[in-house]
Amino acid sequence: MVKRRRRPRNGLGSLGGLEIEIMPIVWRQGEVTVKDVFEEMYGKHKLAYTTIMTVMNRLAKKDILKQDRRTIPYLYTAAVSQGEMAGKMLDQVVDKVLGGSTGMLVSYCIERNEIKPDELKGLKKLLAEKQKNN
Repeated sequence: MVKRRRRPRNGLGSLGGLEIEIMPIVWRQGEVTVKDVFEEMYGKHKLAYTTIMTVMNRLAKKDILKQDRRTIPYLYTAAVSQGEMAGKMLDQVVDKVLGGSTGMLVSYCIERNEIKPDELKGLKKLLAEKQKNN
């Protein structure tokens, strides 16, 4: 018998596509039911209600969503912030895809030309502080 590798249950490090798509809905609404998420996603994906329920249960098991079982239907809230999730995902990209090169990530972001002037000002300040400390 071939032993099946289990995904590590380390929360943010093991998110799938649907899990990632559900989180902005939760952050935006604050507190959701499976039905709330299903209704918002159905127009785009045509997924079954039970699929959304399974994915949200998985997010709760990974400690990414909090699941309040005292109510019916269950209420879900985010257990991690959007910034925390983005940071962990970017860490993975830098480490696993870019070989640890944060410069490649920054270059990509700049080349996309989607940095707002106020963000650029903040980045320049951050770079100046970094250079001063090194």
